[in-house]
Amino acid sequence: MKTKLYSDIIRRRVDVPNRREKTKLVEIVASIGGKHWYAEEVMIESGLIDKEGYYYPTSAVEGLDGEDPLTLNAKSSGKEKTKRPDSYLLSGMIKNMVIDSSGEELGRVYDFEIYVDRNPWIIWKLLVNPVGLKPTKKRIRIPTSKVSNVSSDKIHLK
Repeated sequence: MKTKLYSDIIRRRVDVPNRREKTKLVEIVASIGGKHWYAEEVMIESGLIDKEGYYYPTSAVEGLDGEDPLTLNAKSSGKEKTKRPDSYLLSGMIKNMVIDSSGEELGRVYDFEIYVDRNPWIIWKLLVNPVGLKPTKKRIRIPTSKVSNVSSDKIHLK
């Protein structure tokens, strides 16, 4: 199973066919619900002053293995969208959210694991920093299948 961390993928340079300006992968758009969360699109932003974001399917992104810039398939370059669907959640919004289990705060999300061998990508596990500064507490990995719902400021577990 090939997984990548959100922090390893985000802000990486992307080579887009037929574009000269520098582009970076700035966000992963995921649908929440069901057994797992599915990342179906990525947002790629171009330019420094006139930022313009385009959404591409995750199947178009190649080169996740190395440290080299990511590339987009030439076939997918015509399938860009400038608006995202309302039913989706930007993955960066999940970072630093509180994990709540039966009214008790477990910690905050600092990263998440994405299974990238399949299309659409699956957001597999949330990586959580526990509450408090006790040296005996370890970081937690919570599967997304254990999440019941996501509110504006908290992630609630089943």
